[in-house]
Amino acid sequence: METTRRKFLQGAAAFGVTMAVAPMVFADTTSKGIPSWKNGSPAEDALDTDPSVSFIYSTCLGCRSDCSLRGKIKDGVVIKLDGNPYSQMSTDTPLKYDTDPKEARKSAGRLCPRGQAGLQLLYDPLRVQQPLKRAGKRGENKWQAISWDQAYKEIIEGGNLFGEGNVEGLKAVNDLNTPIDPEAPELGPKANQFVFLAGRIENSRSELVKRFVNNAFGSINWFEHTTVCEQSHHIATSFTFAGKGHLKPDFENAKLILNFGANYGEANFPMNGLSRKLANFKLNKGKLITVDPRFSVSASKSDEWVPVLPGTDAALALGIIQWIINNKRYDKSFLEAPSKDAAAKKGESSWSDATYLVRNENGKFLRGDEAGLGGTKDDYVVLVAGVPTLAGKADAGDLLGEATVNGIACKTSFQLLSERAKEKSLDDYAKICGVPKEQIDRVADQFSSYGKLAVADFYRGPVQHTNGFQAGRAVCILNLLVGNVDHRGGYQAGGTTLSYMGDKNGKYQVAKLHAGAVKPKGIRISREQANYEDSTEFKKNGYPAKRPWFPLTKDVYQEVVAGVIDGYPYPAKILWLHMGTPAYAIPGMKDRVIAAFKDTKKIPLFISTDIVIGDTSMYADYILPEVTYMEQWNALGAPPTILGLVADVRQPMTHVLPQTKSLENICIDLAKKMNLSGFGDNGFGAGMPLNKEEDWYLKLVANFASQYGKIPGVTEEAQVKYILDRGGVFDAGGAYEGLMMKSKVASLCTIYAEKVATTKDSMTGKTFDGIPTYYPVRDAKDQEVKDDGYPFIATTYKQAFQTHSRTISAPWLTEIQPENFVEMNNEDGQKLGLNNGDLVKVSGPSNKEGVKGKVRLRPGVRPGVVIASVGYGHWNYGAADAVIDGKNVPGDAKRGKGVNINYAMRVDDSIGNVCLEDKIGGSCSFYDSRVKVEKA
Repeated sequence: METTRRKFLQGAAAFGVTMAVAPMVFADTTSKGIPSWKNGSPAEDALDTDPSVSFIYSTCLGCRSDCSLRGKIKDGVVIKLDGNPYSQMSTDTPLKYDTDPKEARKSAGRLCPRGQAGLQLLYDPLRVQQPLKRAGKRGENKWQAISWDQAYKEIIEGGNLFGEGNVEGLKAVNDLNTPIDPEAPELGPKANQFVFLAGRIENSRSELVKRFVNNAFGSINWFEHTTVCEQSHHIATSFTFAGKGHLKPDFENAKLILNFGANYGEANFPMNGLSRKLANFKLNKGKLITVDPRFSVSASKSDEWVPVLPGTDAALALGIIQWIINNKRYDKSFLEAPSKDAAAKKGESSWSDATYLVRNENGKFLRGDEAGLGGTKDDYVVLVAGVPTLAGKADAGDLLGEATVNGIACKTSFQLLSERAKEKSLDDYAKICGVPKEQIDRVADQFSSYGKLAVADFYRGPVQHTNGFQAGRAVCILNLLVGNVDHRGGYQAGGTTLSYMGDKNGKYQVAKLHAGAVKPKGIRISREQANYEDSTEFKKNGYPAKRPWFPLTKDVYQEVVAGVIDGYPYPAKILWLHMGTPAYAIPGMKDRVIAAFKDTKKIPLFISTDIVIGDTSMYADYILPEVTYMEQWNALGAPPTILGLVADVRQPMTHVLPQTKSLENICIDLAKKMNLSGFGDNGFGAGMPLNKEEDWYLKLVANFASQYGKIPGVTEEAQVKYILDRGGVFDAGGAYEGLMMKSKVASLCTIYAEKVATTKDSMTGKTFDGIPTYYPVRDAKDQEVKDDGYPFIATTYKQAFQTHSRTISAPWLTEIQPENFVEMNNEDGQKLGLNNGDLVKVSGPSNKEGVKGKVRLRPGVRPGVVIASVGYGHWNYGAADAVIDGKNVPGDAKRGKGVNINYAMRVDDSIGNVCLEDKIGGSCSFYDSRVKVEKA
């Protein structure tokens, strides 16, 4: 039934009643005479003064921004979503925190299109309502609806569940004593063969599920999805700024922002807040330079666009570094301070390693005890007018210099950076990047003309490459060169938050309230956070390893999947996939993931928690129906773009489908049935139950209250209610201390990454490079990948109204653009004889059959590049028909429109079963694959 939103609202009350009548497989509204949302747009409803309408504050999850949210609820039905007027996440002019919620009804914050359309995810007629067990072979999309009791029993006990032979359930795999491989005891116990892999999971939800997987069940294999998103950004930033994984410009006071692929106005997070801040930045006459092969929204608001070739951001940054050093446009005062005390004398809160001596022969910093200076292994050494000196005793060290100290040849970090940047000429860098040398000169000149009020920012664009970590580090170091760290108008660590886990003087230190907690042991199936050299495999075979190991990063999503496919370093027994779709998301891997996930020998038991039958969950043995984010709890902070204090709470606005369960309650149920520690009547200790998710989350909110110390109310219950009535704790003030940020890095910032430089690559046996470097696209064995005959580089981007896999189920969003396009430069298209709207095939060396989509020609795409926005090109997620209990349930074909260019991307042939990837930061390469385009 085609109907507008207003017609839906007329039947909304009936919807709330009907959904509770009887359990159904899907939220089948049509058969009950209830309209479904198919078209129309959200309109403002004058319900603020209607006493029958209640307001519930929560947090959005239309993307990862987690904007503060408010829902209007009538008769149990969410009828409108707005931004939270108390929160600086949703408005530049938040209400005072003590404003009465009745008064707050008159105000509203802002939400983007994805936020507004969240209603349609909540009331999606194709949501799964009760547990499904496959009734055919994996992937046939044939299911049997079963009860929760049956699902729990079979998942725990295992057995001959599908007439295909016995399957070990959770109970059998929950073995903490039997080693997976007695000849390789470092792999850990059999319990590690239970793998939990999350696509979308956040913050305190993660902590509860880790409590179940890691500390109750005893498996070390808990993962989220970060490497298919932006992980190399976080790792590069952490290795530069003392473990801080995400910094942002102080938009309010910066004068120039050099933006490497941070997609303000369309993506990045928080998109809503960034868009407002970008607008204000431009109104304040701020200068923006955007480096991106696509003329993005950010580029359209920029003073200069640098259409760099994908994968060459490190070369561009090194060229700018060379220019700055050659022209002595760096902040000498900041860089030469070698310690906290020396920095404080110069008015700095952070300091750098620019003057520290690095040993030539082993790549380590020279320490005082080695230098014979009477210091210890914790004392760094600098040169002062050429004389070796302990860093803690020097007010300023020499930036450029090399010396032999106590027989040890060394160079300063700054000397190493200078030499690296000068390994190529500016003409060479310009050729690599595909931009004029004059533009590199101009950008470097402008960037270094604003002192500490210039910021180099980046996100996904430069880092989802095989050289992504090094590109990210090069961009980070641009900020060190101008000395802007912690400064008002500079690169800053963001606002503050409160510890939901109670680690910072909270009333409940939740992680410690777990008697009998297990400390998981062994090697993760992704080989992350472990050194290959400590393995039995290395002792037997040496280099190379069968697959890369990732000691410097974590949550290597694609290698969890590859580890499961290859059974390396051990086979998995049970895979639990939560709100994830690796077949859809991992570049180049669709067919390989599907083939492996269909194979019951590779994955004997496959469980999924999802809200629909997804593109990957369709291959599961069981789909356990999860709740949407409007029916969830969570406790969160805010991205560093948002200044001041933000401690957000997500709380349920309603519960539409009575047979669905939150992931938390599923974990609690399973733990109780298996008698695992940390759950049940005494889950937090004697007389402190963890029987339902509220037992967890109300303690986290109480931690907010106890730490903030300004929440009125005598009882804990009253204080918790005060916070929930406002959606969290918010304080937009106090972001600055004079010319500095209130929240600071306030630590050693590093040009030279010592840990990186002393860690060996499991595939080559060589150490990684501690100074940023540029290299072309490489496979896991460091062989250059050229792919002659494929003239275009394939890339992706996110739009403001469509992203991730789940937003395709919101008709308001697909009305804006029903399908996406293969976008390419108009001159490239003309050479191929293409016109707008032509159907084209995009294929690559790993997928010669390619993918098909309609072409859009425009000058805003750099020649030699093809681009497609993400979120389209599904084969399920409600797009396909399903058979439930023998009855055909039609899918919505509109959800299958468009193209997912990921499928045409490259697989790393040197190891197989994975995309190209960054061996240091761990990220998937989304922007290195070469393809060809031809009319279909």
